[in-house]
Parts: sequence; C-alpha cells; structure tokens
Amino acid sequence: MKRYTIFLILGLIALAVGIGTALASPEPAPVQQASDLHPNFALLDADGVNVLESGGAVSTMQTCGQCHDTNFIQSHAFHSDLGLSDYKETKDLNASSGLFGEWDPLTYRYLSQNGDERLDLSTAEWLMLNGSRVVGGGPAVTSRDGAALTSLKASASNPETAILNKDGSAAVWDWDKSGVMEMNCFLCHLEAPNAAARKEAIKAGDFGDANTATLLGLNVVAKSNAGWEWKAEAFNELGEVKSEILAIQDPTNANCAACHGEVHPNAGEPIVINQCDLDYPQTAATGQVVSGQRIDLSGVNLASKAELDFAWDIHAQRQLQCTDCHYSLNNPARLNEILRKGPEHLVYDPRSLEIGEYLQRPDHNFARGQSAQFNVDAENKATMRRCENCHDASKSHAGWLPYIETHMEVVACETCHIPRMYAPAIQTYDWTVVTTKGAASTECRGVEGTPNQVTSLVTGYEPVLLNRTNIDGKTLLAPYNLITSFYWVYDDANGNKRPVRLVDLKAAYLEGESYAADVVSAFDADKDGKVSPAELTIDSPAKEDLVKGKLSALGLSNPRIEGLIQPYSVNHNVVKGENALNDCRACHNEDSRMTQPIKLTDHAPVTPVFDAANNVNGTGELVTGEDGALYYQPVPANDGIYIFGASRVSWIDWFGALAFAGSLLGVFVHGTLRYLAARKLQKGHGKTKRVYMYEPYRRFWHWLQTVSIVVLLLTGLVIHRPDIFGAFSFSGMVTVHNVVAVILVVNAALSLFYHLAADQLRQFIPHPYGFFDDAILQAKYYVSGIFKGEPHPFEKRPDNRMNPIQKATYFGLLNVLLPLQIITGALMWAVQKFPNIAGGLPFLAPFHSLVAWLFGTFIIVHVYMTTTGATPLEAMRAMVTGYEEVEAHEEKDEG
Repeated sequence: MKRYTIFLILGLIALAVGIGTALASPEPAPVQQASDLHPNFALLDADGVNVLESGGAVSTMQTCGQCHDTNFIQSHAFHSDLGLSDYKETKDLNASSGLFGEWDPLTYRYLSQNGDERLDLSTAEWLMLNGSRVVGGGPAVTSRDGAALTSLKASASNPETAILNKDGSAAVWDWDKSGVMEMNCFLCHLEAPNAAARKEAIKAGDFGDANTATLLGLNVVAKSNAGWEWKAEAFNELGEVKSEILAIQDPTNANCAACHGEVHPNAGEPIVINQCDLDYPQTAATGQVVSGQRIDLSGVNLASKAELDFAWDIHAQRQLQCTDCHYSLNNPARLNEILRKGPEHLVYDPRSLEIGEYLQRPDHNFARGQSAQFNVDAENKATMRRCENCHDASKSHAGWLPYIETHMEVVACETCHIPRMYAPAIQTYDWTVVTTKGAASTECRGVEGTPNQVTSLVTGYEPVLLNRTNIDGKTLLAPYNLITSFYWVYDDANGNKRPVRLVDLKAAYLEGESYAADVVSAFDADKDGKVSPAELTIDSPAKEDLVKGKLSALGLSNPRIEGLIQPYSVNHNVVKGENALNDCRACHNEDSRMTQPIKLTDHAPVTPVFDAANNVNGTGELVTGEDGALYYQPVPANDGIYIFGASRVSWIDWFGALAFAGSLLGVFVHGTLRYLAARKLQKGHGKTKRVYMYEPYRRFWHWLQTVSIVVLLLTGLVIHRPDIFGAFSFSGMVTVHNVVAVILVVNAALSLFYHLAADQLRQFIPHPYGFFDDAILQAKYYVSGIFKGEPHPFEKRPDNRMNPIQKATYFGLLNVLLPLQIITGALMWAVQKFPNIAGGLPFLAPFHSLVAWLFGTFIIVHVYMTTTGATPLEAMRAMVTGYEEVEAHEEKDEG
C-alpha cells in the first residue's frame, strides 16, 4: 500500500508541474499526457480475483479499491448518485432532483414509480437509454430503498425488476443475468476509454460487462463467444497491467465531453459539430462548444465565419481543463478556494488533508456552479472557481466602464463575455405529435435548414438574459437558452399526473410505420395523402380532439396538453474583451440587449409555463410576434431592474415632454403677441435709469449654475435616450454628468453660504403679507399690461430684484426642485453600494428624470422672461456687466 501511495504522490506532483508549465507557455500546449509514474496494478473481478486467473469481467470497485477508498468515492459523487439519495415517490412528475427520477421532457420517457398504473421506463431501460452518460454506481447498482438490485425479488409489477415490451406489456428483468454497472473509474481516468463499446454493451442490457468494454481496443482485453480474453502481454510478471498501456491520468476535457457535450482537443483538425444532438446534451441544449480552435478555422458552415477570428472558448484556448474550475472539494491543492467558503477569519486550516490521504479518499462531489437545470447535490452549488477568482474586474474594466461595482453586482460576467453562440441549440420539442420513427417534432435555433446537413447554414443565436438568484440571495443577469416542450399528460387510477407513454402515443398516431388514416385525414392540409413535417402540429381544436379521443380510447383518463419553458445556462464559449459586449449602447439603449426577446416556438398548441423548479426568474411576458411565433420578452422592471437608456416610465416622459412643449408654445404665443403689440404702440418702456444690479460673485455663481444645469440636462438626455443621441459616447456622457453634478452641488453650497453671510437670502423668500394681491397684480401685467406698454408694477432694485411671481418660482426652484435633484442624484450614485436605498433605481431614476423635465421647462420660461426688461437683451447684458437699464418709477409720497 505504501508503495502505491508514493507512486501516486510522485505522479500528482509531476502532473501539477506539467499543467503549470503548459499554462505559462504562450504557445498551444500539447494534449495532456498521462502520468507514467502511476504504478502498475492488478485488474480484479467482482470477487477480488485477478482477471488473468478468473477470465471474468473487471470490477472497478475492487481494482481501484486496492489503493483508493472506492466506497467513499462512490458515496461522495453526485455523478454516481444522480438523485437516488433524495428519491421520493410523488404524485408529481419529478421524484428526485437528479437524472434518476427527474423527468426530462426532451428525452420524454418517464421513470415509473412503484404503484404506477402503467409501466413506462423501468430502472433497467432507464440505464439502457441514459447509461452512456452515467458513470455507474448509484441507481445502476442500488435500488431506490437502498438494497442491491441483485437482491430484489423479480416481478413484472415492480419498475425496478421489470422491462417494457414493444406492445406495452411488462416482463421480468433478471439482474443476475444482466449484472449491474459499477462506478466506472476508467471512463474518466483513461486517456482513451472505449466509450462506443461501453455504450453498445449498455444498450444491449449487458450492464455487468460495460466497464470491461471500456478497455476494448487498448490491447488489454478482447471479446469472444466464451467471454473475455485478457491479453497476457499487457501484464507484467506479477499479473499487473502495465501503466503505460492504460495511461491513467487526471480527467481531461475529452473525458468530460463523453457525457456533457462537444469538446475539440485536436487543434489541427477543423471541428465539425453534432448539431442539436442529445448525445451531446450540453451542446444540444445551449450551443456550447469547448474548443480552443479559432471559429474561422473550423469546419462549420457558419455565416460570416471569416470575420470570427477568435476561439470558440478562450479558456480552452489557454489550455485550461474542466478540473481547473470543477475540482475535488477536498483537494489540498485547492485549499484557498475551499477556505473561501469557510469562516472569514480562517486563513489556513491545519485539518486539510495530506496528499496521501487525499489520493486515498478524493471527494468526487466536484465544485460546481449554479446552473438552473442541474439541482442534484444542491448544497455544493456555488463552490467552483468563477471569473472573479482569476480576474480583477476593477482593473480590467477601469477607464471605460463607469460604476464597475454596480455592474458586477447585477450583471454576470457571461452576459458580456458570451454575447453570442456560434452553434445551433434546441428551441422546441413537441411531443404532442410523433414522427413515423417515433420521435418528437423538433425546432432548432441558430441554423437555417435541417441541422447537420451540409447545405444548412449555421447562424448562431443570442442567448436571452434572465435574472438568476444565487445561493447567497443575490441576483445576476445571465445568458440562457430557453427550450420549450409540449406533451400530453393524463391522470392514472391513483390520481397521479403522468406523461402519456411513448408506446401509447405511437399507438394513437401510427399503424405500423405509417400514420393512421384518421390522422392523415386530419393533419394533411394540402390533401396530398401525406403528413409533412410542416403539417405535423396540433394547431386546431379538431386535431387536438382527434388525438385526445384516441388516447382516451386507450384507457387514459383526462388526456391534455401541457407546455414547459426550461432555461439552460450558458457558461462556456467565453470570448476576450475585444470580442465581448463592450459598447455601453448595447444595453443602455431603447433596443437594449437586456430586453431582446427570444423565440420559443413557431406553433404553440397551448400556452407554456415557465419552469419554476429552478433559480431563474421567468418574470417576462409571452408575446406573439408578427410572424405568428411565440416569443419570451424579458421585462427587467418586473425584477426591479432599471437600465439607463432602456427603461422607461412612460407617463413621466409624456408629462415632462408635454410640460416642456407647452412652455415652448406659451413662450412662442406670448412673444408673438408682444411683438405685434409693440409694433402698434411704437413706444418703449418710458423713462429708464442705469443701476448696478449684480455684483461679480452673483454673476459668476449665476453663469456657473446655468452652464452646469444645461450640461446636466443635455448629458442626462443622452443617458436617458442614447438611441436618439448615438453620436455621443455613453460612458463619456456619464462621466461628464457626474463631474458637472459635483460642480453644481459645490457651487450651490457656496452660493447658499454667500447669501446667508451677505444677508441676501430674504430676496428669494416671498413675504406672506400682501403676497397674493401682488402676485395677481404681476400676473395681470403679463397677461394684459405688457401688451399695452404699461410699466412693470414693481420696481426692480438691487435690494429687491424679483417680483412676487419670480420670488415664488425661485423659492420652489431653490428649496424644492434643486434639493430633490441633488438628493436623488446622490442616492443614485449610492445605489452601487446600497442597491435598495430609497427604492433603488426603479424609483430614483424616474423621479430624477421628472425633476429634470421641470428644470428644462423652467429654463425655457426663465430665458424668455429675461426679455421683458427695458429691452429684450438688457437683463442678459446686465448679468454680464453687472449694470442694468431699468424703468424709473416715480417716488411715492409717504407724507
């Protein structure tokens, strides 16, 4: 045992040095090589006997258990458990949180529960259908009650010991004959496991031979009619297999790809993608492709491919492996990441494993993210290394992105760094109908034509942005593909809702390998005697009633159609900053990236519902487009998100625009009437006198405040509507707006101090006594007297510059509007630290805009009113020179 441990330690050290050297090299590193320091070891069968002696199938639990605690590993591996540990009989469709028991409308087949009226998918057939993506162990060896599958009493009424015949009847499954499928260590730790041979064995129901089939083609074993033939030349004189033959190694991207999706480790060969193929589930569901090859060098018939001179995934290009982020949770080499999830005061934990202890008991509950569609082992979500653990956004985004912290608090890195997918993805699976081959009617987004055909053009697609609620309660906008499924369900004799079995659905539609006559009659719209793919959809009550009746005739109670929208996380295909979304107007625009809809389906037999069993907020709206298709329209406001330049509170914009336009109209009408009246009267304002009206500081304060307010209004308008003012830099306008806002606040504070110190503040305060009478008198002058050439009712003096209406206006402006605008602006700045302060941006930003509209209205009226002096430009000249020509009122006799 000590000898094995020493070899394993040396192997791990050598592997770590190799990975470090590869990551440090700017050139593409060679394909990861297996460690030649892993010791030779004996291959044992289920009884612990060397296979050279027994000639039996290999047992990975016994073989690897010579050095590693395989029982511990299997009990700490969600890839093996697959939801078995939390499996519970239920009336709902999902009996667990994992692949075993969680119903998937894409694969459709339903794992039957004990007592179900009709057998659909037994444990054995579940393995046949899913086994190629299952590492073994868990439900492949253990029953739902925790007993060994081989110990169960055989019965056709038990879904764990039965198998469904083609005619819908149930037969007994013999676990002793088929064997069970142990956790397959070879699948992940061999350089070249034979996944195809393993898959063939599983589909044939030869579960006990599946792990041995993984070794076929490696010059270790061959299959014969008599059983397994182990090749003596692959073993040493001690009966141990030579390590260089099996090439034991850390899992590579290619190993992970065997179950998850498309991976392209060979950079010299143009990549070709299996499009919308559920054998590559991650790629099929999202379009994610893990490859360091440049897209323009790939073999994909992709639109505008020549312009895509960057890698499918920057991390794959940098030679990162899946295990660099999805590492073992007790790996001492990952201690820093592990401690990050522990107590804040702890900087080192002496209880961490020694390397030998880790190699004996490596935790296979790997670090994981917060994907919407994978809920098994939920307690370990958010344990993986993420973007912020390697990249410092405050440095990489400095200089061009304003409010970096605010963006990082609400927007996931993937939102900008995965702007588009360049491979097709599933859009719709419609199981309300079946093809003559017994498959669903499908739609695939991101490709023009049939997927995988040479003549089909791949266009890719933009993921929809949805709000994801993380484990810590924070929400982030992140990219998703939405897959919409339609299917029939019925109520069984126990009152349980169950999906209509595929065997029953085929019986309703097909006679042999052709559609039944009544189906052809109902679906054949062009009357050519055939049902084309375009016609194969339930788009009328007549079609629905026909199928419903046929299902009822098969004994199904209350058959009905349901629809489900499922979000699939997009986390790979990350691009560098130069290829990411780096234009502020992409989001801060009327056509914001954050509000762009995504097509769900061309035809919807019913209105689907958003899958609530995940951490994604489906708070948007379902809308029907002009093309008749159904779309999902994100509505950020429903999640309390306000996006400058994109979010609108329509009544505020309408009210502000009407107030502004009304003031312009009023000024134009009043000014025109004044001009016409002045031409008739042919006289000025009578006797005037020149008065020193404005001291230097007052003039400086006024012009600085005027310029500040005008600049703030203009930059605020650009921020609010960048789609109209696209010639201006959005981020530049934000910076200018913030700087000028500070200038305005400082200027206002100094002005307040000056007016208090100089005892000038009383000029801005209307005196209650006689105010209304004076205001009415002033209003009559503006409405009537000014057109008759009458003098102003109140004399303008240095100690009393404003008439009653001006005083009331300035009182509201300086004591209400300006403070409100300053306060709301300051709170909007504080939102980046305290997102929910004063209602957050959804309240503060619209209110700030409303006050800005009122300021704009005031400026129009204020500028016009300055023309009512002795001459139209006299008041403005006075604010430059300090001297103003004013009407000379006669002295009142107070005797």
